[in-house]
Amino acid sequence: MSFLNNDKNAEGVDSSVYLTLREERRISRENAKIIKKYEREKNRKKVDEKEYLTEMRDPSNVVEIENLHTYFYTDVGVVKSVNGVSFDIPQGKIVGVVGESGCGKSVTSLSIMQLVPGPTGQIVEGSIRYKASDGKCYEITKMPRDRMLKIRGKDIAMIFQEPMTSLNPVFKIGYQMDEVVLLHEEESTPESAKKKSIEMLKQVGIADPEKVYASYPHELSGGMRQRVMIAMALICNPRLIIADEPTTALDVTIQAQILELLREIKEKINGSIMLITHDLGVIAEMADIVVVMYAGRIIEQGTVKEIFHSPKHPYTIGLMKSRPGRHIKEGEKLYSIKGQVPNPINMPDYCYFYNRCDKAMRVCSQGYPDLIKFSPTHYAACYLYNEDGSEKSAEEKERR
Repeated sequence: MSFLNNDKNAEGVDSSVYLTLREERRISRENAKIIKKYEREKNRKKVDEKEYLTEMRDPSNVVEIENLHTYFYTDVGVVKSVNGVSFDIPQGKIVGVVGESGCGKSVTSLSIMQLVPGPTGQIVEGSIRYKASDGKCYEITKMPRDRMLKIRGKDIAMIFQEPMTSLNPVFKIGYQMDEVVLLHEEESTPESAKKKSIEMLKQVGIADPEKVYASYPHELSGGMRQRVMIAMALICNPRLIIADEPTTALDVTIQAQILELLREIKEKINGSIMLITHDLGVIAEMADIVVVMYAGRIIEQGTVKEIFHSPKHPYTIGLMKSRPGRHIKEGEKLYSIKGQVPNPINMPDYCYFYNRCDKAMRVCSQGYPDLIKFSPTHYAACYLYNEDGSEKSAEEKERR
């Protein structure tokens, strides 16, 4: 018998449900049928390119994510990790995705790379459009695995959160970097791959690239390993770099160097960066556009100036208030958002932030809010505002 937390009570009181073994087996059988269908689609061979070619809504974008749903089919239910996410990554821009742990940031990035841990994890709905350097536009959600291998690592590269677990401990750095070149560049030779790898290590600020090339991952410091990861991601000049919390495991001085390095390289290759982090300081310093996620959805989106100087959603406002800084008086406790994120298996059909919100109204428990437009670039999903973006009056809030 398994315990399943069911957070559906609008008053903020959690109820509990126990699943019997029979129910678990039923869920497992149903999940197996669904997973088999999705896996069959991804494993197709000799698929006509026309089936996954598409057109971009805006030619200036590198990636367009629209209504993306990525679920994990577990024995106790469906975990809706990404539940209707839509945003664009323009050419030459840094898009910062921010939110607390478990909000779906990393799963969104893994969906773009077609690296969602399977077979339980599957993209079940939505669109991810990618514009390649040759002008072709691909629908990543419909691409078979063998075709995605030609894009992943070459056109779309990822810098993972923890370099020690991302680098293979039994192979030298040079072997792992050369493998990327030899895999994606048909005319490359072992000699040319080695030359390119050493040159790339030099570009990311490694003083003795030949020595690092011949070293194992455990022989390098955390900052050096992260630089190697960046070099490996950039070695094929990708159009999009996904940086999943690239500074989490590093000390403050190394963090600043890595962020500066990313910014310099972006300018050099005129690429785009999707920067995933929970550090608002990093977002303020690096990002052009900010996407705020909560419980698998985007609750606010705008330019970095709009999000930091004029946040609209109570969750975003709470994140800003929880930053340490000059606004904290001596002896005053740092602000923290009360409560917990709802259970991703049984998401409520009303605003996910309702039970934690100081400004919650009755209407907030009666349906999920639509995105309200405040400017051409600024949106938020909240009932506190009218359709024209103006804030509701106190009388309206009382009535609702």
